[in-house]
Amino acid sequence: MRIFLSLSLIVCSVASAQLSPFPTPSTALPAHPFFITKTWIVGGVGDWDYMTMDPSAHQLFIAHGPAVQVVDVESGTLAGIVRGMRQAHSVVLDQEGGYGYISDGPADMVRVFDRRNFQVVASIPTGPSPRSMALDPASGLLFVVGSQATARESQTAIASQSAPSRQAQPSRGPSPRNTAEGGPESTLTVIDTERRVPLAQIVLSGSLGFAQGDGNGRIYITVADRSQILRLDAQAIGSAMHRIIDAQPAIRPAPPDRSASFPTDSSAATEKPFLVDWTFGAKPAPPADAYPVRLRLDANCERPRALAIDPAHQRLFAACTNMRMVVLNAETGQSIAALPIGYGADAIGYDPNRGLVFAANGGRDGSLTVIRQDVTDTYAVIQTLPTRQNARTLAVNPANGEVYLASVIYGAELNNPPINGAPLKMSAVDSSFQVLVIGN
Repeated sequence: MRIFLSLSLIVCSVASAQLSPFPTPSTALPAHPFFITKTWIVGGVGDWDYMTMDPSAHQLFIAHGPAVQVVDVESGTLAGIVRGMRQAHSVVLDQEGGYGYISDGPADMVRVFDRRNFQVVASIPTGPSPRSMALDPASGLLFVVGSQATARESQTAIASQSAPSRQAQPSRGPSPRNTAEGGPESTLTVIDTERRVPLAQIVLSGSLGFAQGDGNGRIYITVADRSQILRLDAQAIGSAMHRIIDAQPAIRPAPPDRSASFPTDSSAATEKPFLVDWTFGAKPAPPADAYPVRLRLDANCERPRALAIDPAHQRLFAACTNMRMVVLNAETGQSIAALPIGYGADAIGYDPNRGLVFAANGGRDGSLTVIRQDVTDTYAVIQTLPTRQNARTLAVNPANGEVYLASVIYGAELNNPPINGAPLKMSAVDSSFQVLVIGN
C-alpha cells in the first residue's frame, strides 16, 4: 500500500511538473508590464534630438534646440541648461565626470562644457553638420559623424595629401561627390579630447548615421544607404592620424590655450581639421590596420538608423526602417535574430542589468518596443507600449531600470481657422516639451 501511494505521488509530481511552466523572469508579462509612470514638463523651444543618461549623477541630458537641458531624474526638474549652441544634436560624457561634448550641427562645432556648472569652455571645429558622436575612453578620441562631403572638400582632401605644406580649408557647398562605387560620402572627424583639437576629418563612402562605442576600443557606425555597420579600431585610427600629422608638420595642431575663453565660430574657422580621403579607390590607399571593417546586414534590415551595444556578449542591436530590429555578432557580423518593432525608430537602448532592449518608435501613434534577452542568446518581444507620436529618442537608466522618452504636445491655432475645408495646421505648443518616464 505504501509502495502504491509513493508511486502515485511520484506520478502526480511528474505530471504536475510537465504541466507547470518554468518560473518566468521578473520582466516577463503580464505580471510586470511597463507603463508611463510620470510625465515631466521641462519646456524649452525648438526640435530635439538624442538624449544621454548619467546614472551616477542621476542626470538626463537632452539635446533640445539651441541648448542642452539637464534633468534631475530623482525630482524631474531642470538641474541646469547648457546654452550657446545653434542646434544641439547629441551629448557625450567622459568617464571621469568632468566634461561633456555637444555636437552643434549648423556651427560645424563640438562644444565642450563643464559638468559642474554647465558652462561651455571650448569649441572644437569639425566637418560639416556634425550630429552623432562616440567617445573611446582608452584613447581619449572622440569620433564625430558629419554629413556628406562636398566635391570641393574631396578635391582639397586629395590636394592636402599631395601637397603637405598647405592646410586644407574645407568648403561648405551643398553638392555631394559620389564615390567610385557610386553613392554619397560622409565625414568622420577625429578629436583629441585631451588637447581639445581635431586630428583629422576622414572622408568615407556611404551615408554614415548613428555612432556608438563599446568602451573597449571599438566604435560602430550605421551606414544607412548600404545596409552596413562600420567597425572602427579607435587606437589604430588614432595612430594612423598621428603618423599623417607627423609627416606633415605644417598641419600639426597646436595645443590649446586652456586659460583663454572658448573660441567663437569665426575664430575657430581657420582651425578646421585637414581632410583624409578613405573612400573606395582612394589614392594613396588607407592603412590596412586602421581602415574600418564593414559588417553587411542581411535582408532583415533595410537602412539601419539606430544602434545599441551589449559589450559583454559582443552583440549589436540595430533598428531598421523596415520595422525590424536585428541582432548581430559584433565580431563577425553574423545575424543572430530579427524582431518586429514599430515605425519610425530613431533610437534604441540596452539595459545590461536587466537584459532588456528598448526601441523608441516615434512614427504614427508612437510606441516603445520592449525586447528580452536571454543568456542562451535568444530574444523575444515581451511588450509594445503605446507612447506618443514623435517620441522617437530615448535614454535608459541602468541604475533603476527606467526609460526616458522625449515628446511635445501638438495643437492647432484657432485664431485664424482654415477656410474652404482646409485641414487644421498642427504645430508644437510652446513650452510643452516633456519627458515620459517608463517603468514597471
